[in-house]
Amino acid sequence: MSNKLLASIDIGTNTFRLLIAEVHSSSSNRKYTLNEVYSERVITRLGDGISDNRRLSSRSIQKSIDTLRRFSQLTSQYNVHKTSAAATSALREAVNSNDFLVPVMEETGINIKVISGKQEAEITAAGMLMDFNLKTPALLLDIGGGSTELMLLEPASFERKGTSPSLVHSFNLGVVYLAGKYMKEDPPSRKMLSSMRDEISAMVELSGKAFVSQMSDETVLVGTAGTVTALSAISQRLTVFDHSRIHKHILTLDNIDNIYSEISVLSPQERSRLIPFDLARLDILVPGTLILLTLMKHFSFREIMVSNHGLLEGLLIDLHDRIS
Repeated sequence: MSNKLLASIDIGTNTFRLLIAEVHSSSSNRKYTLNEVYSERVITRLGDGISDNRRLSSRSIQKSIDTLRRFSQLTSQYNVHKTSAAATSALREAVNSNDFLVPVMEETGINIKVISGKQEAEITAAGMLMDFNLKTPALLLDIGGGSTELMLLEPASFERKGTSPSLVHSFNLGVVYLAGKYMKEDPPSRKMLSSMRDEISAMVELSGKAFVSQMSDETVLVGTAGTVTALSAISQRLTVFDHSRIHKHILTLDNIDNIYSEISVLSPQERSRLIPFDLARLDILVPGTLILLTLMKHFSFREIMVSNHGLLEGLLIDLHDRIS
C-alpha cells in the first residue's frame, strides 16, 4: 500500500475537516508520519440548535451535504485509495440523523460511520500522540462542538497498536451547545457567564472523581481541537495559523485565565482582532475556554501541552493499520 493516498473526514458538531495524506509507520515503535497532500476545514455548525429538540436543522443539513460533496470531489481529484469518514456528537444525539446520513451516501458516495464516545476517544488519542515522546501518564482533552472527551493513558499504552486509554469519559458539554444556551447576547452578561460556569463545574465535579483517583503528580495534560489551538495562537499573538508554533506549545493556567478575562467581555468585533484567521470561532471560544479553565482547576494542572493532531489524524492511522 506504499505511497497510496488515504483520506479522513471528521464530521464534527461545529466543523467538518478533510485530510488527504500518505501515512508512514515505524516498524520499531508506534510512531507515524503523515505527508500531507491536501487539507481543508469548513465550519458548518451541523449541530446548531440540537440542544433544543435533538434535531438537525434543514439549513445545517444542506450546508453540510454541500461541503461533503466538495470533499468527495477532492478525494476523486487526488485519486485517493481509501477514505474513512466518522461522525461524532451531533449525529450520536440527533433523532433525525438519517435525514443527513442517507442523502450524503446517495449524493456523495461517502459512507459515514457514527462512532461512540469511547471509539472517538481512542482514535483521537492515537492521533494526538502520533509524534509525541511522552514518558509519563497523560490526561488527554478534546473540547468539541457537541461534547468534551477526557482520556487517561499510561506510558505503556503509547507503544501498543490501537492506543487504548485506561479511563475515558465523554461529557455532554460542547462549545456549540453552551454558546447556544448562554451566548444569545454577545458579549454575554455576568449572570450568563456565571450560569455557564455553574453547569460546567457541576458536570466536571460529578464525573471527574474517577480520574482524580487514578492520576499522579507525574500526569501531564495534553489538549487538542479548536479552542486549545486558538488559545495557543492568541497567547503567541499569531495573525495566521502556524502549525509549527502551535503544535506542542505550552499554555499556562495564568495565560488561559488572562485570555478568558479579556475575551468574555469583548464584542465579537473586538474579539476578531485576537483571532483574525478564525472568525467563525468568535462566540464558541468563550465557552470552550471556560471548559478548559474549569477542568484545569479541578485537576490542579498549571499547564497544558497543545496537540494540533487529533481525530482526523487518528482516522488516517486507523485506516492505514486496517488495510496494511
